[in-house]
Amino acid sequence: MSSNYILKVGTRGSRLSLAQAEHFKDKLLLANKNLKPLDVEIKVIKTSGDKFKTENLSLMGGKGLFVKEIEKELLEGNIDCAVHSLKDIPTFELDNLILGAYLKRKDERDAFISPVASSFKNLKSGSTVATCSVRRISQLQRLRSDIKIVNIRGNIDTRIEKLKEGLVDGLVLANAGIKRLGFHKVVTEIFDKDNMLPAAGQGTVVVQSRDDNHRVINLLKSVNDKETEYISISERACLEKINGACDTPIGVNAIINDDGELFLRAELLSIDGKKRYASHKTGIVEKSKQIGYDVADEILDQAGKDFIIKESKLAHTIYKREN
Repeated sequence: MSSNYILKVGTRGSRLSLAQAEHFKDKLLLANKNLKPLDVEIKVIKTSGDKFKTENLSLMGGKGLFVKEIEKELLEGNIDCAVHSLKDIPTFELDNLILGAYLKRKDERDAFISPVASSFKNLKSGSTVATCSVRRISQLQRLRSDIKIVNIRGNIDTRIEKLKEGLVDGLVLANAGIKRLGFHKVVTEIFDKDNMLPAAGQGTVVVQSRDDNHRVINLLKSVNDKETEYISISERACLEKINGACDTPIGVNAIINDDGELFLRAELLSIDGKKRYASHKTGIVEKSKQIGYDVADEILDQAGKDFIIKESKLAHTIYKREN
């Protein structure tokens, strides 16, 4: 890279987002010895999701609120690439933008944090557990219908602080973010994926660029993890086919098994967790997208075409009542 070229990297301003951007920068410098730290500049961009921290995402337009302004800066050429949590990116990608790098996935499981119980199972009946995820709400209610689930937003630091203040008895968060920020010592329990199937893209950081910026595209190839790319494509294909949004309780998770094949499983739940439709499939990694579509088709056949519409309306009704 020429001495007068600075790679401008866009990101949100939360501590987790900045940590992810720095992680990308470190990987990039390690893979490209000609790059120097000053050649890569991290630019903070405030998003709608950051501005309205107490509003429910579902009522405001979904998780795309965390990437919209950043993508605008990217399209206008004000930044060269953008670092995102994959699960924040809608499955419908904008024209002229591509996901150029999938960084190696961290732990995709969910974590339970509580100062009053040794595990989620050991929480007293009537205890209050906080999360802002519809998927987690449904899964938690399926595990423990006697627990009260409350909606809570904010960055990881804010949520843990509310827990310390005694506002809730427990908290459920993505384990990858907890570990990235050094909070792993406060984790009470990590949920088994059989009980809490993660969201599509959970634990995965991606880097987005314009599809005509070949210099940046080639740089991103140097840090792309092919295995993570395959599993991410499969998970997002499943989510796309089901037409899942942030108000739809869907768990989707893919792995590469010991035989080098891709194994995908997914579940669609009712808001109250009482109904569950699930499927899985194994196949070659080159068919990762089709595997995702096939699993989604099986789940939709089980649930019926009106199930998601009905549950989505119910989620909106609940959110409006809480806000």
